[in-house]
Amino acid sequence: MYPRTRRITALLLAFTLAACLYACKPGAPDEPETAAPPATQAQPRDTLTLPFARQDVLNPYALTAALNRNLSTLLYEGLFLTDETWKARPVLAEKIEQTAPLAWLVTLRAGRVFHSGAAVTAADVVYSFNKARNTRDFEARLENISKCAAVEGAVEFTLRGANQYVAANLDFPIVPAGSAETGLLPEAKGGYLFTKASTPAGTGKYKLSERENAFVLEYDARHPGPAPWVTTIELYGTHSAGALLYGLEMGNYHFAYDNLNDGETARVNATTMRVPTTNLVYLGYNSNRGALQDAGVRAALGACINKAALLSEAFHSYARPTDTPFPPGWHGITQGDFDKPYNAAGARKALEDLGYTELKNGVRGSRHRQLSFTLLVNSDSPAKLAAARAVKVQLGTCQIAVDVQAVPEAQYLAAVRGGWFDMYIGEVRLTPDCSLAPLLLSGGAASAGINVWGAASSAYGQLLQGLIPAAKFVSVFQEEMPFLPLGCRDGMAAAVRGLRVPAGPRQGDLFCGIAEWEFLN
Repeated sequence: MYPRTRRITALLLAFTLAACLYACKPGAPDEPETAAPPATQAQPRDTLTLPFARQDVLNPYALTAALNRNLSTLLYEGLFLTDETWKARPVLAEKIEQTAPLAWLVTLRAGRVFHSGAAVTAADVVYSFNKARNTRDFEARLENISKCAAVEGAVEFTLRGANQYVAANLDFPIVPAGSAETGLLPEAKGGYLFTKASTPAGTGKYKLSERENAFVLEYDARHPGPAPWVTTIELYGTHSAGALLYGLEMGNYHFAYDNLNDGETARVNATTMRVPTTNLVYLGYNSNRGALQDAGVRAALGACINKAALLSEAFHSYARPTDTPFPPGWHGITQGDFDKPYNAAGARKALEDLGYTELKNGVRGSRHRQLSFTLLVNSDSPAKLAAARAVKVQLGTCQIAVDVQAVPEAQYLAAVRGGWFDMYIGEVRLTPDCSLAPLLLSGGAASAGINVWGAASSAYGQLLQGLIPAAKFVSVFQEEMPFLPLGCRDGMAAAVRGLRVPAGPRQGDLFCGIAEWEFLN
């Protein structure tokens, strides 16, 4: 199969940009507009141009566009932020302590102030938490927290269920109490849908400023740490998030990000970087059906699948295989200790030892069962469809028959929730703490077909309480194999040539190393 790619030509770009990415600050589409100059024109080496969604705001609790959510990390910070191993690192927090089985106390870092100069207080954190828990971006990661309260200048979080990794989920933006109530404004000024007054102050490396009737982000010298090479960020308004890479090649801005949700990669004349994500792609098993009730059969199926080849075919190598239910590189374990290499010959031997020695019409079986399964997949996702077809081919090498049933998304979701499948290709975006609750705990959104009272689920509950090490849980998981982890998808960041981006962007903070970004020419 040839990779599905989007090759950008000059004529296509010219047409696309004229239609939907013309240089602008936000305003009514039919009105003449002005803009920052294209990024390819001569600019000071301390000035960067970034795209933003022109019909949205920068208030972190009113914005709706993912583009502006990514941009907002330059303005706002949380108590913690995960590093490249998905481990929580303190930002506005000084430390976190467990004071009871379900209570965690966060001490704030002294001396941190908002762009306004006001000190960050526990009341600001409580206010921000109550805003965040009601937003689409943060509700899932904060769902397990029942209460947030100020306690003698610190902040106490009360959980519904144990979670020793809770700090990773405390990355919601901290804003001054009462400041985030204003949402979208009707053409507030110069066509923008926000003003400085309607945009809460943050604590990030950059603050919102106004220059020549246009908003820019300026470095705030009160931010701790080294001063960045880039002191000014100009904003380039765009209508279409889907055309971001076109705008980058046209020189309208210097950096863009594509989450590759559509499964397609892009060829772009720029420096590209992989952005690891927590989007776990897996093969779901219905452990209530036939041979799949046997953990030995489930493990043998996994050994039949060459994950690296499957992911390369389906996601064009923008995915990393994993043999554990956690993203590759997760801090809790040493991944190499749990490698389950592709071993079709070993899988066939294991199935024979389980009694599946008979062949009928080329399909392996026993006296009572044939290894013949339906595989459900969302037909609206080309990448998932390619993954399903690869599973069919690879399992076929072990004389296992697979009938791929590709159906539209709504029908696919209903069938998965109803348990009307033998196997299915699934994807779930894990929260920053890499929680497996959606898959392994009772009521989990992706737990269909999984025995949530089984050994793996029980061990996971013990892990969250800190009663067993993560390595022990993974061992139990691999023995039971309630589902087969395939890998985690990557996103793609792109920067114009000549822009040095030494530290790789991360999910949740694409600009984590911006202090070191610089233009080389």
